[in-house]
Amino acid sequence: MTTPSTGALKGFSALVGITSLAIFVQAVTAGEFVSQAHRGGWISAHDIVANVVAVLALATMIFAIVTLRRSSRPLLIGTIALFVLVAVQTFLGHQITDNHQDWMIGIHVPLAFIIFGIAVWLPIQSVALRRASTKSA
Repeated sequence: MTTPSTGALKGFSALVGITSLAIFVQAVTAGEFVSQAHRGGWISAHDIVANVVAVLALATMIFAIVTLRRSSRPLLIGTIALFVLVAVQTFLGHQITDNHQDWMIGIHVPLAFIIFGIAVWLPIQSVALRRASTKSA
């Protein structure tokens, strides 16, 4: 495997950081509408943030495919998994809110925890790769 450029690592770190932050905001909006009687606004916010997360996860995945495919298979696989799971999560969320498929909540919530875990793991691995590449340079 080759060592990615410093610019590629910085770009990836920035993208994965913004994507992870949006995922954390998504969790906050979910917590807000679960615990309130007047939750319509929070559901709308959750829906909007879901679309933002999907676009960011797609951008992060494309960036990883282009810049990291030869240097970090774990980060590549992690970003692809994140995008696929976010796409499934967004689909489930729309089924729940738009089509009243409440039984999907039992899939939607546990899947959110998996996505949350990847959103923590990716930045940690990105920093580790950046540190390793600066030590070897």
